[in-house]
Amino acid sequence: MKNRPHRTSPHIFLAWLVWPLLAGVVSERVTTADSPIVADRSLESDSILDQPADRWQDRLRLDVEYLASDELRGRSAVDDTIELAANHIADRFRDLGLQTDWFDGGPFQPVDVPVGPRPGDPEKNRLVVTLPSRTDGSSAASTGSDPAEDLSPITAEIGEDFLPLAVGAREATFDGELVFVGYGITAPEFDYDDYAGIDVQGRGVIVLRKEPGMTDPESPFGGTETTRHAYFTTKITNAIEHGAQAVVFVNDPASIDAAVRLVEDRSTAERERASRSREQLQSLPSEMVRNREAIAERLKGIETSLEGLADELRTARRGLMGISEAGQRGADSTNIPIISLARDTTDRILIASTGQSLVTLEQEIDSTYRPASRPLPGVAAKLEVSLRPSSVVSHNVLGVLPGKGHLAEETVVVGAHYDHVGMGGFGSLAPGTIAVHNGADDNASGTATMMAAAERLVRSLERVPEHRRIVFIAFTAEERGLLGSKRYVRSPRFPLESTVAMVNMDMVGRLRDNELTVYGIGTAEGLEAVVDSVNENVRFDLHKVATGYGPSDHQSFYEAGVPVLFFFTGMHAEYHRPSDKSDKIDFGGMTRITDMVYGVTEQLAVQEDRPAYAETDRRFRIRRQMTAFLGVTLSDRGDHVVISGTVPDGPADRGGLRSGDLLQRLGERRVRQSSDVLEVLRDRSPGDTLNVHVDRDGQAIDAAVELQTRP
Repeated sequence: MKNRPHRTSPHIFLAWLVWPLLAGVVSERVTTADSPIVADRSLESDSILDQPADRWQDRLRLDVEYLASDELRGRSAVDDTIELAANHIADRFRDLGLQTDWFDGGPFQPVDVPVGPRPGDPEKNRLVVTLPSRTDGSSAASTGSDPAEDLSPITAEIGEDFLPLAVGAREATFDGELVFVGYGITAPEFDYDDYAGIDVQGRGVIVLRKEPGMTDPESPFGGTETTRHAYFTTKITNAIEHGAQAVVFVNDPASIDAAVRLVEDRSTAERERASRSREQLQSLPSEMVRNREAIAERLKGIETSLEGLADELRTARRGLMGISEAGQRGADSTNIPIISLARDTTDRILIASTGQSLVTLEQEIDSTYRPASRPLPGVAAKLEVSLRPSSVVSHNVLGVLPGKGHLAEETVVVGAHYDHVGMGGFGSLAPGTIAVHNGADDNASGTATMMAAAERLVRSLERVPEHRRIVFIAFTAEERGLLGSKRYVRSPRFPLESTVAMVNMDMVGRLRDNELTVYGIGTAEGLEAVVDSVNENVRFDLHKVATGYGPSDHQSFYEAGVPVLFFFTGMHAEYHRPSDKSDKIDFGGMTRITDMVYGVTEQLAVQEDRPAYAETDRRFRIRRQMTAFLGVTLSDRGDHVVISGTVPDGPADRGGLRSGDLLQRLGERRVRQSSDVLEVLRDRSPGDTLNVHVDRDGQAIDAAVELQTRP
């Protein structure tokens, strides 16, 4: 890999037109078949430290491609595939010779991960709906008429016919009449009120999801876009203001179709995963007992998952919403019960009471944009809901290199989180997308770098008579609020008072322009000097940030009084999206970052004086990679910047900028040096329009330049 020269030229190509030559090219991807759970990681080398760079890249590639494989489904902390990732890391730690018997004889520290409320005692989640009696005193069931006209009470089954919603009360009861109030909207601006002329005081209301005319571009309710009246919270607040004591939501057909497709897609993916696993099992020699057992165990898990998905599909088709689909309770949430009711059950209630079906009433409202609310004579409900907090257990994974000599009881922690956002949903920046969010950069890259640094440290410190203990931790549930690192800080395996520093890696796989960001250099005196001394050999263009705060696991340690360093190659467009895949990783850059982490950690492990904790500013800013292209070269001249050239037919050229123009402002920012321009571009995206103010031979010129994607 060719490195960008360490000393920056005064002539700078914005967005680095020739950056592949200057900063290196992303390595080609090595395509591999789906790996068994236990991968063969031996690379047949006697001297780890003497391995050439491409051998280290192979090690990094193996770990990243396994952790970011579709097989692991995005490593959500609440998905069972997180255990495959944890086992992989634990095996790597053992293979390196690290001690892994810290928690009941193993490397796994349990971490409780909240997954939202779940129904409590079934006896406290009940719904019985009475229907109107026939005028002759009998019921449809007793006369043998059409079951659709069955007027016997409906005893609803939780999870089949109804579900309590987390946006409502955790514990509540309701006993009273039900009223149909259409979409439950009061919108004077549209001359529309579902509650007009309807008394719901003390009653329960049946409310349709969304708003009228969702497929009509001419709908007064924003056309095919939703207004605030479609929000669950707006509907709930409106119901309570009208005196309702319970809310029964009925899902709409479009949302049901989408939910069904998502479950079907997940089922298809699981069946494909099972097929691949069976093929692997058939291809493995009988003597590979461990791999065969692991794959067989995986198949059992897939079968269990498919059974659960079959249940989900059945309830999705009936229109039940997920418990948290309408949101969670806030500090000012209601204390009334709120539930989702199956469409066919709702249909039975409406037909029995009004003679009109659910679809008929929906179509009437959607076609006329007039309310169709009505009392439901003879319909009453006895409802009880009970929700309880729920969590799953995930694990931090620990491997320890014991210390030696008089420094042995002090600790350096090296960490990286190994979880990601799974198949989407929670944490995803691709709304509505159900697909594997592979998380190659975030944070298979950091996890692989940690393990590679561990391998080097194990071998190099064999020759050192005195050094601190090094604790390597792969944290879970970082994506859910740093839960893994917070758990360790609350219950450390080794005292935090003797923990001298924490080194963290998160998103270190997308090196660009040779820029490596290091947070935390102000968290202890001397940390910056350690980083700079190591960088004399690896020669990154360092962007150094003093603060120890930031949205990754180092913050948990810093808040507990431990100095920290956090290595990061920058935010990018694939962050928390399915496109964060292994083929975009710069393994050459990761090899050099491994050199940096290894060198810094080794110095922290052997230096006599421990870093002294220092306070830093809580304010921080996450550094983005530059994606926008302006298409100019610049020359710094004292306290001003001159455009020394433009790229033919580039953004600046098209915007009317010329060589010799004196840059004065970009947007609202005054330009005094070329670095000001770089920082402005770092915060912009391709397609943005940038207002550029220049001085051309004493004449003020304003240009609107549309930025392009960086080459």
